[in-house]
Amino acid sequence: MKARPLKYRGLAAVTIVTLLGIAIFLPELVGIGWHVIHGKQASYRSWRIPVPTGWFATRQGESLTLERMLHFPLRQPTPTVVFLPMHTTKNFPFDANVWTDVQVDLQGRRGYRLADTRNIAMGGARGYCWEFVKRHDDSRWWITCLVPSERLSADFSGQHAFAGDFYSILPRITWNPGST
Repeated sequence: MKARPLKYRGLAAVTIVTLLGIAIFLPELVGIGWHVIHGKQASYRSWRIPVPTGWFATRQGESLTLERMLHFPLRQPTPTVVFLPMHTTKNFPFDANVWTDVQVDLQGRRGYRLADTRNIAMGGARGYCWEFVKRHDDSRWWITCLVPSERLSADFSGQHAFAGDFYSILPRITWNPGST
């Protein structure tokens, strides 16, 4: 009779080790699997968006979302990049100061403060980014970037350590005229 509890303990130990191994290596497996199937980029509307190693892309409605799986996502939010169309007319008059006021108000209500702004190139066109830091947690960032001439937006949310991945994507976006 004593052999039976040892058998269950051994089975429980094997199960725990297996689940722990899956939890440790799952982020790499998902990222590698996505890249094996889809390559190094995702198509979004008329754009080709590079997907960094360790990240994967999903389509949700009219958005393209890039995510990086973390080993222990309960401790920190998953870094996420969301591409969305700007719903404006083709030649609307863009005023960066007005958009700054709007972004500061919007993100302020979400608990973020404006940290910096920068001009960027995205898809070969001029863009603008607003960097926000979560109040009481300087590691959490929200970055909003707009390219008015292309009516394209990109938002990053997550740990500041992954903001470099986000900024490395933007200048490598290319026009893909055959897709929608």
